[in-house]
Amino acid sequence: MERKLPAYPLWVIDPLFSVWAKTDALNGGETVFWTGLEHRAYGFVRYNGKTYCFMGRRDGAVPLEQTDVQVSAFSTDYTFRGEGFGLRVRFVSPLLPTDLDVLSCPVCYTEYEVFPEGDLPADFSVAVALDEEFCYNGERAWVVGGVIPMRGYEAAYFTRGRNMVCSDTSDVAAPDWGDVYIAGEESWLGTDSALNLYVAEGRTEYLRKDCERMYIYSVSRKQSGYFMTAFDDKVSVFYFGEWLKAYYFRGGKTILDALDFSRERHDGILESCAAFDARLREDCAKVGKEYYLLACASLRQAVGAHKLVQDSKGGLLFLSKENNSNGCIGTADVSYPSMPLFLLYNPELVNAMLYGIYDFAKMPVWNYDFAPHDLGTYPWCAGQVYGTAYREDKYCCGMFSTGASPRTNQMLYMRPAASNVYDKECQMPVEECGNMLIMTAAAIVAGADKGLAKKNFPLLRQWVKYLERYGLRPENQLCTDDFAGHLANNVNLSVKALVGIESFSVICHALGKDMFAELYRSKAEMFARKFKDAVGDGVMPLAYGQENTYSIKYNILFDKLFGFDLIGQDVCERETAYYIEKSGRYGVALDTRERYTKADWIVWASALTDSREKREALYLPVVRYLRETPSRLPFGDWYYADRGDIVHFINRSVVGGNFAPLLLISGKMRVR
Repeated sequence: MERKLPAYPLWVIDPLFSVWAKTDALNGGETVFWTGLEHRAYGFVRYNGKTYCFMGRRDGAVPLEQTDVQVSAFSTDYTFRGEGFGLRVRFVSPLLPTDLDVLSCPVCYTEYEVFPEGDLPADFSVAVALDEEFCYNGERAWVVGGVIPMRGYEAAYFTRGRNMVCSDTSDVAAPDWGDVYIAGEESWLGTDSALNLYVAEGRTEYLRKDCERMYIYSVSRKQSGYFMTAFDDKVSVFYFGEWLKAYYFRGGKTILDALDFSRERHDGILESCAAFDARLREDCAKVGKEYYLLACASLRQAVGAHKLVQDSKGGLLFLSKENNSNGCIGTADVSYPSMPLFLLYNPELVNAMLYGIYDFAKMPVWNYDFAPHDLGTYPWCAGQVYGTAYREDKYCCGMFSTGASPRTNQMLYMRPAASNVYDKECQMPVEECGNMLIMTAAAIVAGADKGLAKKNFPLLRQWVKYLERYGLRPENQLCTDDFAGHLANNVNLSVKALVGIESFSVICHALGKDMFAELYRSKAEMFARKFKDAVGDGVMPLAYGQENTYSIKYNILFDKLFGFDLIGQDVCERETAYYIEKSGRYGVALDTRERYTKADWIVWASALTDSREKREALYLPVVRYLRETPSRLPFGDWYYADRGDIVHFINRSVVGGNFAPLLLISGKMRVR
């Protein structure tokens, strides 16, 4: 049984509900939240007087022999063998980017089918159980729950007794609020005594004893069927004064409506997932060998690291959480690397990433002529927290921290410009201006509504002017790879400025502003000539004047995709050949300074070459990393290229960037 991934997604809903298996055998260890913290789930089969476990480990249950595991776009599929029967189990997270109701409905499926060698025994049943720790983050807390009779099925739920919605802005943390559900043919809330009775005898009975751990579980006595796992966060996001629920719940729908919706549309949802997966598999074969596994390893994680909501003006917001990097919400330079996936399948989601940054950039507290970095700390859109200033005075009170975000939900967005909240030295001016311009242009080219760009055209014009002034030789500043520190004359940032200026030309053309379009196309061409003169021939350095250095020039990508080719295909081929030459076992290092790398940027770079052989040479080490990394956690995008262990950054949305080669072969981004 070949290992496919470092950890396998089971139930993925959003940044606050994401359950994984970190062992090759599903019953070889306990299930975990994306953070690595145990959130124990159990799967049982009762057969001929014995109780077998297929998920988790429970005293009294015999582990089934796992014979296979497969990963597809929306499911992780296991097969098992027991005494006299076989079992297939599929964990489906239907995060369809093409269907916003399904994507935002917080319900997952656990599908099963038993293959008996003869007739099913009289005591046969299948069960899935969740431990009370699904209700809290770490330390044990008071848990309450119940069972709700539904139409033809039952739903059991539990929740923390003291349920303080949106009360934790920690980064690597499970929620301490919200209700967790499991639904099936019959469902139960009970303590250890009740679950132990089922394991020992296959009997279900309402038993609750003081001080024992609490569980919710569903039991089915059919040969095939499914269970539903759901999470109701009650309130999803605070957005500049508004409390917003998930997009699915608009119009007053409740979690019970979500369960009914998922049950009534079960067959259709699975058919849509299968059709998407079949198309994905076919398209991935055109990119190269084993690319399908890379796409499947990325899709659910990328989508599930976001929350989809709608504000009172009808604006769609697709808000990422910077999992394991600082917890920020709606970060522009996290949206940028992730966008290839969403440009392919639903470019309106890229507009939905941009919406909040545009809103915040117009608030008085943001008194800069460049674009912001983020909207706050998840789940609070209360104003950028990255790079807040540290000052010990009566207006600041030392409550901000330089560089990384404070764990706070302070209402920064309400402050006047005179508050002087931010430290300019900790901002990313060229990075974020380029990101916003490129994403806006890319969304329009991919087919998104132009209204967002039209409404915010003054900001776009302001940001492109910033790139004109400061983009060719960027001052000492951070880029999205901020963990590498400040750098002056960053060549890759200069490339981003060039592509940002190109992008403004694309935006102007789309909005019918042809005079501006021609002007900025000419400016981009002039910028490109100056840039090429500055970097010279050969492999482009990390920074101007730094001989014998390099960095992955992923920012060239949209120059190529848009068809401007101002950098030139000859340069792309020379760069990618050099990256292959420098590649370690798990990929090419990000730049000359360190041995670590970023998976998303490697795969972006693989889309720069027109050679399938070179493309595979670049991304296949990332596939090897997934199979061999000792870090048994969700896909970590920042890791050591030579050793394969994660530095930091797990379960982030940026892995949507691994769809860059698919975006290339689609041809949908070409404007010239």
